Amino acid sequence: MNNCPRFAVVGHPNKGKSSIVATMVHSSDIAISELSGTTVSTESYSYTLDGEPLYTLFDTPGFQRPRQLLEWLQNQNTDASNRLLAVENFLNEHNQVKEGDRFCDEVELLKPIIHDGAGIIYVVDGSVPYSPEYEAEMSVLQWTGQPRMALINPIGGEQFVEQWRQALGQYFSLVKVFNPVSDGADKQLAILRAFAELNDNWRQQLLDAVSAIEVRNRKTKEQAAELIAEALAHMLAEKVSKPLPADGLQKATETWVSKEYKSRLQRKERQLRESILALYQHYGLDIQEADLQLDYPDLFDRDYWYLFGMSRKKLVALASASGAAAGALVDAGVGGSSLMAGAMIGGLGAGITSLYFSHKPDQLSIKGLPLAGKQLTAGPVKNLSFAFVLLGRAVRYQRAVAARAHGDRRPLLLAEEKRDSWLEALDHSQQVKLTGLLKNGHKGLGEKHRQFLQGLISRILL
Repeated sequence: MNNCPRFAVVGHPNKGKSSIVATMVHSSDIAISELSGTTVSTESYSYTLDGEPLYTLFDTPGFQRPRQLLEWLQNQNTDASNRLLAVENFLNEHNQVKEGDRFCDEVELLKPIIHDGAGIIYVVDGSVPYSPEYEAEMSVLQWTGQPRMALINPIGGEQFVEQWRQALGQYFSLVKVFNPVSDGADKQLAILRAFAELNDNWRQQLLDAVSAIEVRNRKTKEQAAELIAEALAHMLAEKVSKPLPADGLQKATETWVSKEYKSRLQRKERQLRESILALYQHYGLDIQEADLQLDYPDLFDRDYWYLFGMSRKKLVALASASGAAAGALVDAGVGGSSLMAGAMIGGLGAGITSLYFSHKPDQLSIKGLPLAGKQLTAGPVKNLSFAFVLLGRAVRYQRAVAARAHGDRRPLLLAEEKRDSWLEALDHSQQVKLTGLLKNGHKGLGEKHRQFLQGLISRILL
């Protein structure tokens, strides 16, 4: 066993112990079920960074016969100074028991505490009333002499949390409320800081772990921004071309080109989503769109653009500002002799263009010379609103996945959000710069512009 801090997560069956372990170590591999008794043997899981474990949690079976176990310990006729020895004797006597022995679950949950020196994290359900029946298992944990804290998991609500606080405070030095399904990264780190209070020998290690995890979380968001910027640049510049056939086959070719173009964009979005899932180590997570019935919504269905794109007023304002900024560069290039006409015309033109393209679908185009043959082309989409749609969808997806606790195995429903709320992370100047990048995305973004786009997306995600 490594020297990192270790904690055994123990308690009554079906109180969310496995969910707490999965959330705190960011693992999708831990079996979680609403059925009691899913965990039948003790397993250890570590939160690792660069291959090094920062801390380890033991997922244990639930107590089955705590009163009989406490009675066994009390029959040892020992005083408080020898209680740990009594627990060790219990394990030695039952260490070779066969499956089905009445104390097999108690043996499994006590092993990491006694043999591995694990601290104790005792889990209860704050939505059910406190009962004296829990006192036997809490007393057994006291007999081990190991540092202990209690987590109140409000599985079905918080109506009995205060009642539990009062009772748990008699047995545990720390009592915290923690929902492994809904509490975000900040609360998870707060619980980890609380772990540091259990054992002075592990205090600095755990505080260092918190700092390292905060750095990792920030880097992960920056990596997500890089993935989104890269995918967005490709999607905005995507196009499909096919030689124009004889007149009789033109309609069939148009259908193929249009379908292939849409398919490529949808495939790129799927690949982006899969990369984000892998980045956050959410393997096998079931994603469901609340606003569409399809697995991957039709990017070309304008009825849903309003969910992510800009309002017409906002779109025109940003496009006009972006155009004015570009025109100002022209004015500067001629020493101001244009009397700022470039900025005025650029802003007006960009605003009108954005308004026009926010209503006009992109059409298939036919280009080429008669001798060289003509090409039927779909894309790239020049619609500025569509560019905001792609970015808005990616931002919403990243936020939902980043916020999803690993202990929550329910399908992830992507809820609607305020149309342009994600843009509020940028000031007006940054929004204008973002608009300029998206507006020119169909021309292809060079490395410098991609990095700038990545920086703006990082600000949004952070």
